[in-house]
Parts: sequence; C-alpha cells; structure tokens
Amino acid sequence: MYMLYYVQMDTESLNSLVFSNSENGTVELDASTLAGLKKMPVDIFDNVYVGDVKEHALILCVDVRGFSNFLCSHDEKAVFSLITSFTSNFLSCVNQFGYGCSYYKLLGDGALVIWDETTPTTLGEAVMVFQTYTEFLGEELFAPYPELGLGGALVMEKVYKYEISAEASALKYRDYVGYGINLACRLQGLARKSELIINKHLADLNALTTVIKDAPALVEEAKRLKGVFDEDKKTLYFYAGVNPSNTYGL
Repeated sequence: MYMLYYVQMDTESLNSLVFSNSENGTVELDASTLAGLKKMPVDIFDNVYVGDVKEHALILCVDVRGFSNFLCSHDEKAVFSLITSFTSNFLSCVNQFGYGCSYYKLLGDGALVIWDETTPTTLGEAVMVFQTYTEFLGEELFAPYPELGLGGALVMEKVYKYEISAEASALKYRDYVGYGINLACRLQGLARKSELIINKHLADLNALTTVIKDAPALVEEAKRLKGVFDEDKKTLYFYAGVNPSNTYGL
C-alpha cells in the first residue's frame, strides 16, 4: 500500500517558502515554483509561446464514478469536503508518483495528466498514479461512500501543445488539443469503478497485461463514440497489470 502525504501550510509559511516581495513590489518566484508552473494551465508571461506536436504523448484521463448522484443526495458541506479532499490528494499523488509529467489539469470531479513522450519511465508513472490513487480512494476517502469510485483511460497518441497570451494580465495560458485528448476522454467514459482502459497503440507495446471485454452493451456503447477511429472502437483493452515478460523496459 502506498501512502499519500498531503501537507497544508498557513499563508505566512507558504509565502516565505514560495516567494518574497522585494522593495519595488515585484514578486520573485523560486526555481521549483517556476518549474511547477510549466506543468499547469497558467504560467508567467515570458513572450515565448510553445507550439509543438507530440507524436507519442501519454494521456491519462480520470473521473469519479457516481459523483452526479452524490451531488443530488448530499448537502454542500459534504460535497465541498469530498471534492476538495479528492483534488488536493490527487495533486499530491501526481507530485509523488507522476513527477515527470508535462502537464496536469483538474476537470471538476476528474483530471487530465499528460506526459509529452511515452517511455518506460513515463508509462510506469502513469500506471502508478492510477493504481495508487484508486487504492487510496477505496481504502480511505471513498470508504464511507461505496457507490463512488475512479474510472479512467490511458492512451498513447498524438497531441498538440500550445500557449497563448492571457492579454491584460502578465500571464500566459497553455493547453493541449488533438485526437489523443478526445480519445482519452471518450474511453474513460466507458470505464467503471477501478477500471482503466488503454488504447490499441499502447496495448501493442505489450508492456501491459490487458483483458478484452466484449459485453454486447459495452460494445454498442463504444460504437457510438464520436470522433474516434474504428480501430479504437472495435476492441476495448482493460489494464490488468504490468506484463511480467515485457521487453519494453517497464
């Protein structure tokens, strides 16, 4: 079992650690903070804009199963408590086990994590993030709510990484678009609690053990996915562990 360590600091302690105010009123960020910003949607404006194609990016998309019903059956105190704990602990998990990721973004009761390249290291990180956080939710955070669980998809595909100016502010915005994003988000919608679906390109690496599910209802649902190539609808691969005989280096 892996432990998640979430540390909450008061404002004064955080200020002294992350930045300091100089006499002219500017804010100075340390190197670790600047490095962290490079993985987030909003960054410091530097008049440099990224426009890259990542041919073999690794995209992890996760979402809480049962959250819509949870919203309808619990008051705002319970909702705020759950969602803040879910997101803060997820970021802690990513920082501990997915440290090499290139980007992450919270999506309400879900999240998107991207590694710009697929390598044995990044693939190991992505799997570790999903496994570790799924276990944590089942044993800790979601224990009082058995109807809740985490479902996800992990795909290796092409994405486009770009940055734009945030106009009036001294900030810039970065994001990713492309087939890989769409595919990950579509496939995760088919995953049930604790299930991770991977795409054919990733399955073909033979680094992971997979189970193919062909339940009629699931197959029909996959056929209705929009903006997804036929090869990614035809067969659904469910993650079942690391392939012990893989030659990928995982």
